[in-house]
Amino acid sequence: MDRIRRDRGQGAALAATVERLRGELAAERGGRRGRAAVEQAKGLLAERLGCGVDTAYDHLLGLAADTGVEPATAAALLLGTDPGPYSPPEPARPPDTVFAPATYLSPSAGAVPPPRAASPPAGPARRAAAVTPGTTAPDPDPALGTTLPDVKVPGGTVLGGTVPGGTVSGGTGSEGMGGSEALASRVASPGTGAADPGPDAGTWLRAALDVMQDPGAYLTPVRAVTGEVADFRVEAVNAGAADLVGRRSEDLVGARLLEHHPGAAVSEPFDDYVRVLETGVPLRRGPGETAGAAGRGGSARLSVRASRAGPGVLVGWRFHDDTADLAAQLARAQRLGNLGWGRWDLATGGARWSGQLYEILGRERAAGPLPLERLADHVLPEDLPHAEHLMRTLLAHREPADLELRVRAGDAVRHVRLMGEPVLDPLGEPVAVHIVFQDVSQRRRCDEMLAATRRQLMRQRRRIAEERHIAVELQRAILPLPRGPRTLPGLRAAVRYLPAQSETRVGGDWYEATALSDDEVFLAIGDVSGHGLPAAAGMARMRNALSGLTCTGAAPDRLLTWLNRLLLDRHRALTASVIAARYEPGPRVLTWAQAGHPPPLLLRGGRAEMLDAPEGVLLGALDAPYMELAITRLQRGDLLLFYTDGLVERRGRDLADGFRLLRETVEERSDAEPDAVIDHVLRSLGAANPDDDTCVLAVQVT
Repeated sequence: MDRIRRDRGQGAALAATVERLRGELAAERGGRRGRAAVEQAKGLLAERLGCGVDTAYDHLLGLAADTGVEPATAAALLLGTDPGPYSPPEPARPPDTVFAPATYLSPSAGAVPPPRAASPPAGPARRAAAVTPGTTAPDPDPALGTTLPDVKVPGGTVLGGTVPGGTVSGGTGSEGMGGSEALASRVASPGTGAADPGPDAGTWLRAALDVMQDPGAYLTPVRAVTGEVADFRVEAVNAGAADLVGRRSEDLVGARLLEHHPGAAVSEPFDDYVRVLETGVPLRRGPGETAGAAGRGGSARLSVRASRAGPGVLVGWRFHDDTADLAAQLARAQRLGNLGWGRWDLATGGARWSGQLYEILGRERAAGPLPLERLADHVLPEDLPHAEHLMRTLLAHREPADLELRVRAGDAVRHVRLMGEPVLDPLGEPVAVHIVFQDVSQRRRCDEMLAATRRQLMRQRRRIAEERHIAVELQRAILPLPRGPRTLPGLRAAVRYLPAQSETRVGGDWYEATALSDDEVFLAIGDVSGHGLPAAAGMARMRNALSGLTCTGAAPDRLLTWLNRLLLDRHRALTASVIAARYEPGPRVLTWAQAGHPPPLLLRGGRAEMLDAPEGVLLGALDAPYMELAITRLQRGDLLLFYTDGLVERRGRDLADGFRLLRETVEERSDAEPDAVIDHVLRSLGAANPDDDTCVLAVQVT
């Protein structure tokens, strides 16, 4: 019976575990679908709105907040896919929990592990332990003697341990390479610094050299008959020293210092090593220029550390080449790029910041880095949902994240891009968070200025389009264009009007071809200065005024004088060029005058010539201009071509060339009807002018 109960209990526990795992799997699948939908919706919004992905995501979050659903649900609705069962959005989190790791790490998975205590040394054979800077060295073994203080060596390694029966003094971290003296003390016998190093001195010496991250060597003196030090013998080197001089370590061991580096005999290093050996005072020199250092050609900047160790000298040195400036170069890159980084340990709660991050967040360096939870103090409340998305992606989904937040830096508000990734342990659980911050405020200001400029251009474009539409409609209403040729007393007439290719260049070109009676036809063509709606409105006034003045029966020169006075009195800002003509079909006489307008072209007998223009200046230019009257007698079959300057003027082409091309083109169709002549001229001269509109009036004497 007990066994049955036990089996049932185990079965129930197994079923509960299976259900829990199914729930977690379903939640994970739903989360992945939601994240995929959000990414697709961001791309869709970015394309439709013509904005960046970050702006599109902000818009998506706004839609979700307005509709009261999760961003994933809003994304699914936007894409037209199944949003799944409705679940109301979670209430807004308190600001102090947005960046708290415990908010996103469940107790069963991904919980923040407690700090781990340091383990003791493995046994008496462990003489030195390399531990991370800032942590506590392992407890000493009482059988080994006195505790050796932590000593910083090149590269930042901290050495801790004990010295057999004696004590030593450790170097400071600021001295960079001060660990050579402490290492040398390990091979010294108790009480004295120059006695026999003891039976395990070789082991200590090899260990000391191997843990040095910079080049190092152990030298013993070679004495002359007088007892003075004449040279040093290389007893041991580490791999760094062997690499620097270009020879293998076994080739260096046993070599004489002055044989390989004879310059040392007359330079400071040799004398310094002798002084260290005889006095026991450690050497700390540099960085400074040294000629022929360690086998390098030329001079080099290096630092040298040396300390007496038993019967010899333990030497270490460091070259200060370009790689030594890496930290300075990195700091410069962070400053120029407005980049800073921070790392938060989830186990200890400790934080490390780069110097530039203090500048970005407007925090004093003396105050130290902020805990992760306190970052919410700098984020604007409106952007806390974005910050929550960042932390959820990093800690709950264990994925990198990249987004932008607005943060307070003192009295200023900055746009800061955050690029983060979780640091995972071997089991895939987050143990730290690394985030790079970039101040993109200047870029956002530029984006805002560009967006404002773009909106202004759009408004300007809409206004111009509206003006163009109104101007075109006004032209069509006032300036009707007949289909096909028109028959007038004694004339056959055809007309074409071509607006400028540019949408902003609707001009004020116009024409008039009206039978005043059976015995007279009034012909006119003109061009009002400017473009757009003002030019179209001015064209309407000019044409209507001239049409009304013709009823007076006055000659064309008189009509233009009156029209000039009208412009000066009513529209002083406008100028215009005009040709006005009266044609009498009986005697076939054309009486005409012009005001600053290109002369008409006469085609007679297959030959085209420009008529000699009477004197006249642009309307609106002078108060009382002199207008001369011209009389031209025509013949049956003659064709007169009136036109505006848009027909012959082109950017980059001389006006005389335009007149020549016009004559040649008209002569090519000397036997054609007026309609055909105009069409051929427009095709040959390039149709519509890109900068100005064109009006052409052709009349043929019948």
